[in-house]
Amino acid sequence: MKRLIPICILSILAFSNIKAQQIPPLSQYSLNPYAINPAAIATNDQLQLAFTYRKLWAGIDGSPTIQLLSGNMQVANAMGAGIKVFNYQEGTLSRKTGLEATYSYHLPLNQNGTNLSFGLSGLLYQVYLNKSEFIVEDPDDEVFMGAEKMIVPDASFGMYLYHDKYYVGLAIPQLFNRNVDFKSDGILQQKQVRHYYLHGGYIFELSPEFTLEPSLLFKFIEAGLFQADINTLLTYKEMVLFGLSLRTSDALIFRLGYKAKDFVIGYSFDLILNDYRAQTFGSHEILLMYSFDNFIR
Repeated sequence: MKRLIPICILSILAFSNIKAQQIPPLSQYSLNPYAINPAAIATNDQLQLAFTYRKLWAGIDGSPTIQLLSGNMQVANAMGAGIKVFNYQEGTLSRKTGLEATYSYHLPLNQNGTNLSFGLSGLLYQVYLNKSEFIVEDPDDEVFMGAEKMIVPDASFGMYLYHDKYYVGLAIPQLFNRNVDFKSDGILQQKQVRHYYLHGGYIFELSPEFTLEPSLLFKFIEAGLFQADINTLLTYKEMVLFGLSLRTSDALIFRLGYKAKDFVIGYSFDLILNDYRAQTFGSHEILLMYSFDNFIR
């Protein structure tokens, strides 16, 4: 097998046979849990729209960017629907663009407002790979010439137990374990392995002005990886948000946000702690959310 070296060795979408986290991490998922769990939609009676922009490893040419636009709402009693459009791009090397449609069903468990929801998403995305960006031993090899595109179907499943004061969720993306292979004799391929997300949090009222929300996210990946996010989010007068998180073996995350009646804006900065910290200024993420009256309900 010819030795293949992508120009950007930090690629989160590179088609090599290394064990890596295939779904890029987000730092503000606690404000928009639909970003990681298909069951976490339609938990209130509003239409919620959210947009996320994330730049990973700023300062490195061609480092990945993420754009994520989502919306969800109740469509009938105990039923919700959501839609998500996403684009993961690494310079001119690779791109993953797709659409996700989600259905959820909600069961009330008691009279105190505790509910359990189940969510199922169907995904269809296109993977694009610009092979001319690779440095190879034989530049005349047709395997590494031009660009390739491939349409990939997939699905994800989730469960979400929620209350005004706490939540616990389980999500399993990439259910199909699809193999993305660009007909290159196994050289340019990547198996999309299942990820398992277990997350939860609790909101404590410290005083009439302050609330504190500690939360956890555990990520298990069938390729053999484990990662945890340990988060705290302090809210002042239900308006100003201050957050601090640790993503194990990756980053220390600082968060700042503002909440109005129907609008939320959040910013996070990831201070890189891994081997790439000397090469990057860190990662940045912006989240915008707006809630409308539900025109169906």
